[in-house]
Amino acid sequence: MLVVSCGYRLSGRNRFLPPDLRRIAIPVFQNETRRADIEQRITESLLDEFIKRGGYATQPQREGADAILEGTVTGYSSSPVTLSRTGKAERLEVVVQARVRLTDLRDGRVLWSQEHFIFRSQYEIDPTAGTFLDREIDAIERISKDFAETVVTSLLEGF
Repeated sequence: MLVVSCGYRLSGRNRFLPPDLRRIAIPVFQNETRRADIEQRITESLLDEFIKRGGYATQPQREGADAILEGTVTGYSSSPVTLSRTGKAERLEVVVQARVRLTDLRDGRVLWSQEHFIFRSQYEIDPTAGTFLDREIDAIERISKDFAETVVTSLLEGF
């Protein structure tokens, strides 16, 4: 009987990271921006994504971990994309920039790094709302999830 396989896998362990790597520390990212709390949201989304994908245990502290995933949010901006006839913002775009590195704690070797991640999300402004803070938080949540999916896919699949 002949078995054919494409060799393509999208979940679990991979050949990109060391096979004996079991536990990854993911401490709260650093924040070099003026946007409070963004580092917390990104870190939580990364932890959630690793749990969802399985294959590795995660923890916030480096003690007892095989590797550490560290990152810094280096940029944040929110700007109008569309203006009304009266000059009020109708649609905003949020942009988040970050750098991320996975280091093997057993030998200090950098296993993976990305120095310039950029994530964007646009959202409509409710014309009846006095502030668009809630909509901006929704956009940050979407960016955090996209960020986490991209980082974990890059790590696990080598893309």
